[in-house]
Amino acid sequence: MERVSGVGGEAGVGAGADGGRAGTDGRVPVTLSIPAERDYVVLVRSAAGHLGVRAGFSMAEMGDWRLAVDEACGLLLLPDEVDAIGEELDCVFRLSPAGLSLTVSAEARPGSKPQVGGFGWSLLAALVDDLQWAEEEGRVRVDIVKRAAGHGLPGPDGTARAGVR
Repeated sequence: MERVSGVGGEAGVGAGADGGRAGTDGRVPVTLSIPAERDYVVLVRSAAGHLGVRAGFSMAEMGDWRLAVDEACGLLLLPDEVDAIGEELDCVFRLSPAGLSLTVSAEARPGSKPQVGGFGWSLLAALVDDLQWAEEEGRVRVDIVKRAAGHGLPGPDGTARAGVR
């Protein structure tokens, strides 16, 4: 398995010891499988918006979150980024008290990976608090995390601070 972390890397939202079956607050994750076509990403953005409201995102955070979801899906749909070969894009949202996470995955040719450092990756990194990708078992996966305001990362003195951007 190859894994790269773009920003953050801190725990708090996302898959845990349960293998990603439940969100960190015990809720069942929201899972969408869409055709691997750009026209269907609007369904994922819509789900992201509804879950962002539940996470307590501000309007600015909501705009960043929805754009980040769009970019994460786009990384797996653009042939210049990842050589995806599957017919479906799998999206798993996890809501927690701290915010939201999304895992987007697709079947891909061995050695496929997003262009870390490219424009899409850089934009995505600027919009979220944690960004990672992995290639394993014939699939490429992009994981993003967005924390709601007030759930920042601890600073050097132990006090809360805004998330890494």
